[in-house]
Amino acid sequence: MSTRMSAGKPAANGLRYLLALSAGFLALSVAAPARAQYACTTNYCISSQSIPFQTPPGWPAVPVETCCRTHWGALPGAIDWSNGAPIMICAGRPDYVTSFPNCGDPQNVSQAFPLDYERPTFVIGVAWPNAKDYRYEMQSVPLVDGPDGTCAQYSSQPGQVTNWWVHELKEPKRGTYVFTAAVSFQKGEKGYYAVLNSCKLSPPSSTTAQ
Repeated sequence: MSTRMSAGKPAANGLRYLLALSAGFLALSVAAPARAQYACTTNYCISSQSIPFQTPPGWPAVPVETCCRTHWGALPGAIDWSNGAPIMICAGRPDYVTSFPNCGDPQNVSQAFPLDYERPTFVIGVAWPNAKDYRYEMQSVPLVDGPDGTCAQYSSQPGQVTNWWVHELKEPKRGTYVFTAAVSFQKGEKGYYAVLNSCKLSPPSSTTAQ
């Protein structure tokens, strides 16, 4: 009898271990559902990054032009929730524009976000972490192309303040594109909105292209 009990204990312990391990894998998959899609090996991807930005006096405690509220933000180097910084440029697929903006700041290029195989199109937006909101919510800021003329080709409505831009890749190359721009702010009748200049869409490098 004692032999059977000693053999049953390891079996029970092994079962508990497998259950715990399975639960751990499940927790990881729930906690980070988007990690797997960041790898860009067989499709087109988009990353983004704001280069040095200028905020108005008193930021972030200033009125912001009415926009869309997003529900999640991803930044590789972690987001500073203490003072509403940094200003980020977000990019992703149009169907994820309000649910999963993938963002980058001057110190962090956003992670590669996969695009569709056919007619790969991505959305460009500006956001900052609003500490007054729930931890994972971002404050989106309307944007407009600036006077240097480099951003008009990416705007859906050049010269007009919009919530985000939609841009389709022409003759896309496989790999990760990186969109960068300089961000400043201008005050309108209903609050501040972002002004983008020095826009650049860098094609996939030889190291990212597959």
